[in-house]
Amino acid sequence: MIADTARKTKGAIIPAESPLAKPMPALVVFGVDKSGKPHAAWFGVTDVRLATKAADTIGFRTFVLCDEAQRAATADLPQGRVFGSGRAFVPFVAREVYERLQALADEPKCLTSSSIRVVAQGPAEPADDDAGCPGGSGPVDPRYPRSWAGIANGSLVLITEGEDDGWYEAVVVASKPGGEFTLQWRDWPDLPLLVRRRDEMALLHPNAAAAAAA
Repeated sequence: MIADTARKTKGAIIPAESPLAKPMPALVVFGVDKSGKPHAAWFGVTDVRLATKAADTIGFRTFVLCDEAQRAATADLPQGRVFGSGRAFVPFVAREVYERLQALADEPKCLTSSSIRVVAQGPAEPADDDAGCPGGSGPVDPRYPRSWAGIANGSLVLITEGEDDGWYEAVVVASKPGGEFTLQWRDWPDLPLLVRRRDEMALLHPNAAAAAAA
């Protein structure tokens, strides 16, 4: 399925490009340091890749926040920071907060770094049938897949919230075995993450990559 790009206004939501827009918690990083002190923090969707890499480096756990219940359970966490060096700032938290995160991360519905391919691993290699434009040749930008098989972490696709709504851009932030993907609205990053199957997403027009590069 291929659809043209669209724009919409979701009530009084602040546009993503506005300096007043606040990041929506998308990932939790938590763990215990060498001295046994617990740390935890949340990171926005734009920091998922670097935060996951940093967590792997220091041996901390991660999980993706997939619904409002999980966000409510982690609402009192501090926001973490990632640095160009590849390190992340994950503040101290109380022991009871750390234990609550352990229980939350062990829930079957929770998407953890062991059950998903997070953006930190980069976009997957395109499938053989996604190696070039139909009738043409050349590499495909993984951010703009030309077939459903080419959808990977970091891909920009179109999704809808229902028959009465339009199709709008969303970024794939994580993929789960079985063909389910976790997505973040591109233009409304403060809205909750969404889960869609591969066949519930539409592809951008083939000229989208060229238009973005122009």
